[in-house]
Order: sequence, then C-alpha cells, then structure tokens
Amino acid sequence: MAGLEVLFASAAPAITCTQDALVCFLHWEMVTHGYYGLGVGDQPGPNDKKSELLPAGWNNNKDLYVLRYEYKDGSRKLLVKAITVESSMILNVLEYGSQQVADLTLNLDDYIDAEHLGDFHRTYKNSEELRSRIVSGIITPIHEQWEKASVSSPHREFPPATAREVDPLRIPPHHPHTSRQPPWCDPLGPFAVGGEDLDPFGHRRGGMIVDPLRSGFPRAPG
Repeated sequence: MAGLEVLFASAAPAITCTQDALVCFLHWEMVTHGYYGLGVGDQPGPNDKKSELLPAGWNNNKDLYVLRYEYKDGSRKLLVKAITVESSMILNVLEYGSQQVADLTLNLDDYIDAEHLGDFHRTYKNSEELRSRIVSGIITPIHEQWEKASVSSPHREFPPATAREVDPLRIPPHHPHTSRQPPWCDPLGPFAVGGEDLDPFGHRRGGMIVDPLRSGFPRAPG
C-alpha cells in the first residue's frame, strides 16, 4: 500500500479517533484512483488547491467530514461526505456533473484498531477488504455511472438554436452585403411611373409576370 504510510504520518498529529483514521484511508484510496483533494465543505473556497495531502481542517467535525475531489484530468469532481453514526461510518459520494450518487456503510471496529491510533502498522485491520469495499461500493459505481451518462448525453456539435434556422416560418437572418445585387432597386425617378407594366418580366423592379430566373426554378434553354 505505497503512499498510505506517508499520508498517515503527515496526518497523524490530527488523528484522534477511529473515524479520523478511516477518512485518512478513504482519502488515500481516492488519490490512488487518480483524484486530488481540493478542500473541505460543500462549496469551493479561496484556499482550494489540488493536493495528495488531506486539506487543512479536514477533521474539524468528527461527526461529519465533507471533502471535495477533482479527477487528475479535470473531467469530474466529487463531493464526499462521511457521517459517523455510533460505531459505523456512512460514506456518501456525489459526482457534480452527472449528479450520480454512491453510498457505503462501514463498521469502524472491523477496520480500525482504536487502541493503536498512533502506530500505523497496527491502526488498520483487514486493509485489503477495506480497499475492496471502498472500490466496489463507491469508486467503481461512480465511474460506471459517469461513463454511462457521458455516452447517453454526447457532446452536441451544434447548439439547439440551429434547429430554428430551418424553420420555414421563421424570418431569415440578416446577411451582410455581398457583391451580388439585392432583389430590389432604388426608387425610380418620377418619370418612370408605370414602367413595370411595360416590362412584364420585371427587369426594372418586378412586373406582373414571374420571371422563372427569380422564382427559383431552372429556366429552359431558349
């Protein structure tokens, strides 16, 4: 269990009860699976930073531990709550993005020796079983649910608003001027009144007969 002893040594002065020791083990397991600790509490704080160490104030409340984690590539963040209930600890993990939740209840006496909290080699009991339960009860379910959510909700290449652009009842968007002349002309002079009637195909401003070139249909060769 490389790294656990080093983590335990760094946190040892603050470990005063069995639940402290279990949360220390849980934190090491999270780091082993690619997560960094960010800080304590439900919300980000000014002192947040990615670290393999337990954050300052991690065990101020012995009945409720609240820690936040971020995966090494930043793809997901977790909120971990460890609640002490008599001789048990309930672990609750929330993945922020997918809102997936995993829960696990552990009996403290099964895994922590309360009489030897100052001796790393005697503090933990049944360590492999504890690891297996944390992985199967929390880490694996969160990863699987997160991957399913990612597959079922793939990244959209185009935003939803683009669907409106094909709505035939929608007013077309304004386009910048190009070299092509617009379909209308400037107002004609006062002496050109009635010119449209003399030009039925509307070469001036439009006329009484629809020009096939302007109607959008191909024009038969003359």
